[in-house]
Amino acid sequence: MDREKRLPNLDSKLMPAVTRLNPAECAVLLVDFQKKLVPTLDGGLNAVARANLLARGARALGVPVLATEQYPKGLGETLELLTPHLSQPAWEKTRFSAAIDPVIEWLHRDARRTVVLAGIESHICLAQTALDLIEADFAVAVVTDACAAADKDDQANAFMRLFFQGKAISVTVEAVLFEWLGDATHSAFKEISALVKQSREVKKI
Repeated sequence: MDREKRLPNLDSKLMPAVTRLNPAECAVLLVDFQKKLVPTLDGGLNAVARANLLARGARALGVPVLATEQYPKGLGETLELLTPHLSQPAWEKTRFSAAIDPVIEWLHRDARRTVVLAGIESHICLAQTALDLIEADFAVAVVTDACAAADKDDQANAFMRLFFQGKAISVTVEAVLFEWLGDATHSAFKEISALVKQSREVKKI
Protein backbone atom coordinates (compact mmCIF):
# COMPACT_ATOMS: atom_id res chain seq x y z
CA MET A 1 0.00 0.00 0.00
CA ASP A 2 1.43 3.39 -0.93
CA ARG A 3 2.19 6.03 1.71
CA GLU A 4 -0.54 8.41 0.58
CA LYS A 5 -3.22 5.75 1.01
CA ARG A 6 -1.75 4.48 4.27
CA LEU A 7 -1.73 7.93 5.88
CA PRO A 8 -4.67 9.88 4.45
CA ASN A 9 -4.29 13.65 4.66
CA LEU A 10 -7.38 15.43 5.88
CA ASP A 11 -8.43 19.00 5.36
CA SER A 12 -5.99 20.99 7.49
CA LYS A 13 -8.88 23.22 8.61
CA LEU A 14 -10.24 20.21 10.50
CA MET A 15 -7.02 19.55 12.36
CA PRO A 16 -7.63 19.94 16.13
CA ALA A 17 -6.00 22.70 18.12
CA VAL A 18 -2.97 21.23 19.79
CA THR A 19 -2.91 23.71 22.66
CA ARG A 20 -5.63 21.94 24.67
CA LEU A 21 -6.44 18.27 25.22
CA ASN A 22 -10.15 17.53 24.91
CA PRO A 23 -10.90 13.99 26.18
CA ALA A 24 -13.70 13.60 23.64
CA GLU A 25 -11.17 14.03 20.83
CA CYS A 26 -8.25 12.09 22.36
CA ALA A 27 -7.02 8.53 22.17
CA VAL A 28 -3.98 7.13 23.97
CA LEU A 29 -1.54 5.10 21.88
CA LEU A 30 0.98 2.94 23.74
CA VAL A 31 3.84 2.02 21.43
CA ASP A 32 5.60 -1.31 21.96
CA PHE A 33 5.63 -1.74 25.74
CA GLN A 34 6.84 -5.34 25.36
CA LYS A 35 8.29 -7.90 27.72
CA LYS A 36 11.70 -8.26 26.10
CA LEU A 37 12.15 -4.59 25.23
CA VAL A 38 11.47 -2.80 28.51
CA PRO A 39 14.30 -4.37 30.57
CA THR A 40 16.90 -3.19 28.04
CA LEU A 41 16.04 0.50 28.35
CA ASP A 42 17.23 3.32 30.55
CA GLY A 43 14.22 4.22 32.67
CA GLY A 44 12.13 1.47 31.11
CA LEU A 45 10.37 0.39 34.30
CA ASN A 46 9.53 3.97 35.23
CA ALA A 47 8.07 4.54 31.76
CA VAL A 48 5.89 1.46 32.21
CA ALA A 49 4.65 2.70 35.59
CA ARG A 50 3.76 6.07 34.11
CA ALA A 51 2.11 4.47 31.09
CA ASN A 52 0.04 2.35 33.47
CA LEU A 53 -1.13 5.48 35.30
CA LEU A 54 -1.95 7.13 31.98
CA ALA A 55 -3.91 4.12 30.75
CA ARG A 56 -5.85 3.66 33.98
CA GLY A 57 -6.71 7.33 34.14
CA ALA A 58 -7.71 7.41 30.49
CA ARG A 59 -10.13 4.53 30.90
CA ALA A 60 -11.63 6.15 33.99
CA LEU A 61 -12.31 9.23 31.89
CA GLY A 62 -13.66 7.37 28.88
CA VAL A 63 -10.61 7.95 26.69
CA PRO A 64 -9.74 4.88 24.57
CA VAL A 65 -6.35 3.22 24.99
CA LEU A 66 -4.71 1.57 21.98
CA ALA A 67 -1.43 -0.30 21.71
CA THR A 68 0.99 -1.83 19.22
CA GLU A 69 3.60 -4.59 19.39
CA GLN A 70 6.76 -4.68 17.29
CA TYR A 71 7.35 -8.26 16.08
CA PRO A 72 5.96 -9.88 19.25
CA LYS A 73 7.23 -13.31 18.21
CA GLY A 74 10.75 -12.07 18.90
CA LEU A 75 10.23 -9.19 21.34
CA GLY A 76 7.37 -10.53 23.43
CA GLU A 77 3.82 -9.35 23.93
CA THR A 78 2.56 -6.21 25.66
CA LEU A 79 3.26 -6.25 29.39
CA GLU A 80 0.45 -7.83 31.39
CA LEU A 81 0.30 -4.75 33.65
CA LEU A 82 -1.03 -2.73 30.72
CA THR A 83 -3.25 -5.15 28.83
CA PRO A 84 -6.32 -4.89 31.15
CA HIS A 85 -6.59 -1.20 30.29
CA LEU A 86 -6.53 -1.56 26.51
CA SER A 87 -9.70 -0.80 24.58
CA GLN A 88 -8.88 -3.67 22.26
CA PRO A 89 -6.00 -6.16 21.77
CA ALA A 90 -2.69 -4.67 20.65
CA TRP A 91 -1.98 -4.61 16.93
CA GLU A 92 1.11 -6.46 15.72
CA LYS A 93 3.49 -4.70 13.36
CA THR A 94 6.89 -4.91 11.73
CA ARG A 95 7.08 -1.25 10.70
CA PHE A 96 8.84 0.90 13.27
CA SER A 97 6.06 3.47 13.12
CA ALA A 98 2.88 2.53 14.94
CA ALA A 99 0.84 4.65 12.53
CA ILE A 100 -0.20 1.50 10.70
CA ASP A 101 -3.43 1.03 8.75
CA PRO A 102 -5.61 -0.41 11.54
CA VAL A 103 -4.53 2.31 13.98
CA ILE A 104 -5.26 5.11 11.50
CA GLU A 105 -8.57 3.52 10.52
CA TRP A 106 -9.61 3.12 14.16
CA LEU A 107 -8.79 6.76 14.95
CA HIS A 108 -10.83 7.99 12.00
CA ARG A 109 -13.74 5.66 12.75
CA ASP A 110 -13.95 6.89 16.36
CA ALA A 111 -13.33 10.54 15.37
CA ARG A 112 -10.24 10.81 17.57
CA ARG A 113 -8.14 13.62 16.14
CA THR A 114 -5.61 14.01 18.98
CA VAL A 115 -3.23 11.17 19.85
CA VAL A 116 -1.67 11.08 23.30
CA LEU A 117 1.48 9.11 22.64
CA ALA A 118 3.69 7.09 24.99
CA GLY A 119 6.12 4.29 24.28
CA ILE A 120 9.51 2.93 23.37
CA GLU A 121 12.01 3.45 21.99
CA SER A 122 11.68 7.21 21.96
CA HIS A 123 14.02 7.84 19.03
CA ILE A 124 12.82 4.97 16.85
CA CYS A 125 9.26 3.64 17.01
CA LEU A 126 7.80 6.47 19.08
CA ALA A 127 9.41 9.26 17.04
CA GLN A 128 8.46 7.73 13.70
CA THR A 129 4.90 7.23 14.93
CA ALA A 130 4.62 10.86 15.99
CA LEU A 131 5.99 12.15 12.69
CA ASP A 132 3.66 9.94 10.66
CA LEU A 133 0.62 10.97 12.69
CA ILE A 134 1.48 14.65 12.32
CA GLU A 135 1.90 14.15 8.59
CA ALA A 136 -1.57 12.59 8.54
CA ASP A 137 -3.01 15.73 10.21
CA PHE A 138 -3.45 14.37 13.71
CA ALA A 139 -2.49 16.46 16.70
CA VAL A 140 0.13 14.63 18.78
CA ALA A 141 0.95 15.02 22.46
CA VAL A 142 4.03 13.05 23.56
CA VAL A 143 3.94 11.99 27.21
CA THR A 144 7.62 12.39 28.03
CA ASP A 145 7.62 10.63 31.40
CA ALA A 146 6.00 7.56 29.84
CA CYS A 147 8.70 7.10 27.19
CA ALA A 148 12.10 5.44 27.29
CA ALA A 149 15.13 4.58 25.17
CA ALA A 150 18.30 2.60 25.65
CA ASP A 151 20.34 5.80 25.66
CA LYS A 152 19.37 9.14 27.23
CA ASP A 153 21.01 11.13 24.44
CA ASP A 154 18.92 9.35 21.84
CA GLN A 155 15.76 10.20 23.76
CA ALA A 156 16.78 13.83 24.29
CA ASN A 157 17.48 14.29 20.59
CA ALA A 158 14.21 12.62 19.63
CA PHE A 159 12.24 14.95 21.89
CA MET A 160 14.08 17.99 20.53
CA ARG A 161 13.20 17.00 17.00
CA LEU A 162 9.54 16.28 17.76
CA PHE A 163 8.88 19.39 19.84
CA PHE A 164 10.92 21.98 17.95
CA GLN A 165 10.64 20.68 14.41
CA GLY A 166 7.82 18.15 14.32
CA LYS A 167 4.93 20.19 15.84
CA ALA A 168 4.27 17.69 18.63
CA ILE A 169 3.59 19.02 22.12
CA SER A 170 5.30 17.89 25.30
CA VAL A 171 3.16 16.75 28.22
CA THR A 172 3.42 14.55 31.31
CA VAL A 173 0.98 11.96 32.62
CA GLU A 174 -0.34 14.07 35.47
CA ALA A 175 -0.71 17.13 33.25
CA VAL A 176 -2.79 15.11 30.78
CA LEU A 177 -5.05 13.55 33.39
CA PHE A 178 -5.86 16.79 35.17
CA GLU A 179 -6.36 18.64 31.88
CA TRP A 180 -8.87 15.98 30.90
CA LEU A 181 -10.61 16.43 34.25
CA GLY A 182 -10.72 20.21 33.99
CA ASP A 183 -12.58 20.71 37.28
CA ALA A 184 -12.49 19.22 40.77
CA THR A 185 -16.24 18.65 40.50
CA HIS A 186 -15.71 16.08 37.72
CA SER A 187 -17.23 12.71 38.62
CA ALA A 188 -13.86 10.97 38.12
CA PHE A 189 -11.83 13.48 40.16
CA LYS A 190 -11.55 11.34 43.28
CA GLU A 191 -10.59 8.25 41.32
CA ILE A 192 -7.92 10.08 39.32
CA SER A 193 -6.58 11.82 42.41
CA ALA A 194 -6.28 8.48 44.20
CA LEU A 195 -4.39 6.95 41.26
CA VAL A 196 -2.00 9.90 41.14
CA LYS A 197 -1.45 9.84 44.89
CA GLN A 198 -0.70 6.11 44.77
CA SER A 199 1.78 6.59 41.93
CA ARG A 200 3.59 9.37 43.81
CA GLU A 201 3.92 7.20 46.89
CA VAL A 202 5.41 4.36 44.82
CA LYS A 203 7.97 6.74 43.30
CA LYS A 204 9.20 7.65 46.81
CA ILE A 205 10.03 4.03 47.66
